[in-house]
Amino acid sequence: MEKNPEVNYNKENRRFLLTRKSDGIYLTAIEGNLLFPISVDQLCAKLLKRKIPIDLELIKQVHIEATGQEVVISNVVNDVDDKPLIDIRVNQDHSEAYLLLVPFINGTRIEKQDIEDVLKESKITYGIKDNALTSLIEKQNEYNEILIAEGRPCIPGEDAVLVFHFNTQGIEIKPQELSDGTVDFHNLDLIQIVEDGALLVEKKPFQLGENGITIYGEERKAPSGKDKRLPNGKNTQLVENNLKLIAAKTGHVVYVNKKVIVYPSYEVRGDVDFNTGNITFNGNVIIFGNVNSSFTVEATGDVEIHGNLEGVVITQGNLQVKKGIVRGKAYAGGSIYARYIENGLAESKGDIVVTDAIMHSDIKADNKVIVGGKKGLLVGGKCCVGEEIQARNIGSQLGTLTILEVGICPELRQEYKDINRKLIPLKENYTKNDKIIRTLQEIKQKTGELTENRQDIYLKSTRLQYRMTQEIEELIERKNELEILFKNMEKARIKVRGTVFSGVNIFMGKSLYAVIDEMKNVIFNLEGHDIKYIIL
Repeated sequence: MEKNPEVNYNKENRRFLLTRKSDGIYLTAIEGNLLFPISVDQLCAKLLKRKIPIDLELIKQVHIEATGQEVVISNVVNDVDDKPLIDIRVNQDHSEAYLLLVPFINGTRIEKQDIEDVLKESKITYGIKDNALTSLIEKQNEYNEILIAEGRPCIPGEDAVLVFHFNTQGIEIKPQELSDGTVDFHNLDLIQIVEDGALLVEKKPFQLGENGITIYGEERKAPSGKDKRLPNGKNTQLVENNLKLIAAKTGHVVYVNKKVIVYPSYEVRGDVDFNTGNITFNGNVIIFGNVNSSFTVEATGDVEIHGNLEGVVITQGNLQVKKGIVRGKAYAGGSIYARYIENGLAESKGDIVVTDAIMHSDIKADNKVIVGGKKGLLVGGKCCVGEEIQARNIGSQLGTLTILEVGICPELRQEYKDINRKLIPLKENYTKNDKIIRTLQEIKQKTGELTENRQDIYLKSTRLQYRMTQEIEELIERKNELEILFKNMEKARIKVRGTVFSGVNIFMGKSLYAVIDEMKNVIFNLEGHDIKYIIL
């Protein structure tokens, strides 16, 4: 074989066969993806161990070309170790062992005991595949890479599962738009009523894992599932060994701050006026009439008004006004639903959905403002939302000033920067203080007690650590809230299904777009730092 001195001899992924013939020892090299790749140096070492004289340059040439053809590498045919080569490779977690058998054709055959001895030397005792051993003995004239032993894998335990028997997100309200463009709110209910004793949540207990065994016969501990506590809150009760949570009274069920709470409802069979006075209630309020001007309704649950809102409603839940908000004020921790809003104020931590028109009002919503129906009109006043405004028509032919703000205000971005600046030194001080506490704890373990001075330092450090922990957790929680708001900036848009008139000013972030000419069927969104529009 002609030798090439410029060949790169660092390639691996070769398998080899040795054959003894009457005129010498032959080497065959074949390329392939292997579990046991072998380098030139490793091959030479194995040949010398078999007492086969080698020509290094020739071996390199055979290795790199790997033609699959037999090449004579030595004329010595006697006094060589001509048994098949056996090698073992174990994976990192000791769950599998692979055996390499490199035959020496026309050499000495091996027995099953020879392979078993190699496994014994490797201390492999578990999961040995007898069928594989038999196959290797029968096919020992062939190159074999085979899974020879396999441990038993760990089966992780399953976490406890909480199954809720009510809608934790609240009832999804989808007002039905009628053929004339109006929307029917009369048959909608915001309140999820449960009876006393009703099943609210049940827990499927966590499961222990099943331990595994390595090929060395060692036990591997499987991780156990994690337990979960039932989210029992006010007016709920744990039963059946804390596996079920039931309602302790009839009322409206909600899932707030990872707690299940049942709120009883308060009903007003008429108007909120001088006959009722202001209403403050820890639960849901249903008003079958109007909330007149100068009167206030406050509730921790949802509020449903069958008439108009002319006064003030402050609720931690959702607000539904089946007629309109007329010169009234509404503040909701959830969403607000109304037929129309005129010369009013509405602020929502969720959505504001109106089925007719919003006129000359001050509107704020963390998520969306949707004005549907045949008119679908948003005109005059100011509308600020976190994500999206949808309406059929915005503004008027008279050029009425209508201000729309979508996205995050600069004050919140500055707050985010301030939080990050506070967290850096706070976390550093926490780490330093934690080292002091740990050091004093180690001293106490060794000596049995601390000196008066050290005990004083230990108490001060633990109190400081508690305060810093509380402050860090509060800052991180607020940071996460702001990051969610910033992410929603990507969703910021205004969708107009009809006409947007001149006099409409659109603000997104720090950008302003003043509508000069009427535009139809258009979507405004923020691209980079500029407000762009797309004609539908």
